[in-house]
Amino acid sequence: MRTLLKIALVAVSAAVLTTVLLIIVLAGILGMQWSRTFQILSSATGLYLLPAIIFFEFYFLTNDLLAYACRKFELDFGLHFSEIPFKFDLDNLETPIPLRTKLVQLYPLTILLTLLGFVVALITHQ
Repeated sequence: MRTLLKIALVAVSAAVLTTVLLIIVLAGILGMQWSRTFQILSSATGLYLLPAIIFFEFYFLTNDLLAYACRKFELDFGLHFSEIPFKFDLDNLETPIPLRTKLVQLYPLTILLTLLGFVVALITHQ
């Protein structure tokens, strides 16, 4: 039950963060109309893949951020968050990527690059 609650909490947080980011960028910064955006998305269904990637990146970011907070500040929410390990395999030593590096560099960079690709795809479909 705790695992299901942990997954649901992280998934809801990731969905909220994804939605807020897309609203801020599409409506706030670019000034795109929602009807036109949904029209583009319905005509090119492959574009749904990019917000899905952003959602999963926010899922990993939220989970690892909660794991980092639990470890650093000795917080225990009763859910025992643990990081999702990723390995750096270019050196053939299966070196794990440090948690702080993932939180500060890897996840934000991936989210921003995917968001940039989504924005460019929406603008070119207009």
